[in-house]
Amino acid sequence: ADGVVTAGPLKLIQGEDTFIARLAINMEDETLPDGTVLKHRMVVDGVEYPCWGFAVVLLNWALLKEESKIYDEFEAEKMQFRLTRTDVKGGKEKVVIIAESANSQIVEDGNVTLSLDTGDNGWTIAVAYDDGFAPNYKVWAYPLIIFGSIAFTLLLMLILVSKAEHERLLLNLMPRRAINKLRKGEVVVDRFSMVTIFFSDIVGYTKMSAEMTPMEVMQMLNSLYSRIDQLAKKHGVMKIETIGDAYIAVAGVKTKCTGPEAAERMTLFALDAMDAVRQFESEDGSSIAIRAGLASGPVVAGVVGSSLPKYTLFGDTVNFAARMEQTSKKMMIQVSPTTQRMLLDAPTHDFALEDRRDDSGELGIEVKGKGRQYTSWVHSANLTKKPQTAPEDPEKGLGR
Repeated sequence: ADGVVTAGPLKLIQGEDTFIARLAINMEDETLPDGTVLKHRMVVDGVEYPCWGFAVVLLNWALLKEESKIYDEFEAEKMQFRLTRTDVKGGKEKVVIIAESANSQIVEDGNVTLSLDTGDNGWTIAVAYDDGFAPNYKVWAYPLIIFGSIAFTLLLMLILVSKAEHERLLLNLMPRRAINKLRKGEVVVDRFSMVTIFFSDIVGYTKMSAEMTPMEVMQMLNSLYSRIDQLAKKHGVMKIETIGDAYIAVAGVKTKCTGPEAAERMTLFALDAMDAVRQFESEDGSSIAIRAGLASGPVVAGVVGSSLPKYTLFGDTVNFAARMEQTSKKMMIQVSPTTQRMLLDAPTHDFALEDRRDDSGELGIEVKGKGRQYTSWVHSANLTKKPQTAPEDPEKGLGR
């Protein structure tokens, strides 16, 4: 209450801790008939107080704590407390414990404190839970955090797997250096001095597709070219595209190598592709045949377009390889004169080559736009020495 001054608890002469509260009784000054002003003042030990007197209440501190049930309240909440009073005498502070629970020592290890306004005394109460502070959301928060962590981990794994799959697909479409240029926003134009290009198509495809449903044609091409894709990976050559029944690949682009190395890889791939076709049967049990052509020379490669970007080859060597396939024969591999020369210097294999003759028995054939060309057939290959490098999986990762 206003004007109430408290002190204590103090130990009285009787030996009990007592809490003291006092209230000053003030009276207005009184003027007597003779004009004298009677001031109601109180002098104690030579000190004048501006009041008539004091109303004092003495409270038994032990009984007050018991009646307040403070110990029962804290025990029910499984909490401990310590109530202290700070006295200031001669400019020095002295902290006195005036009430505490049985295990108040745990209050030292992390507590919540609150200052209490008790008049002329500085009181502070500090509290702590028996087993530490625990928020009320603890029961449901922990399972939620664990579940969230698991969900985040799974999501991160899916993202990483998706990223790895995305990178793998990109590497199947174009070389790593082209991908890195695209990521930097650069124009992709690569020049190669000597590569070998493969063209093939299915003999009699037009008649065959006319006798099959579109779904059957698609299933047949998918089954055949999936096998040939595996052979391209095995020999380290890069598939450029399939157009209808045509299959186009190149060696010496995805992984740069010498001209003879590129010709060797591509020819070994072509021979294996022929073997795969010989063993292939469609769902109705019928067999198919292809013809193939190879040409070696310089090309320019680059990415065309920004929507569905495509890595494409340009140059006369591309046209020459297409002519080698068009003038080839059923289940035969025809190579250009340059490819033939590259195969003579192949690093690990000897190739069985046969000069191509026209219908009259003359060496060479007429090629549209090229005149007479002295081409060769490739029949087989024999290993002459151990390969120095394995062509499989020529590129791993896109970070470099």
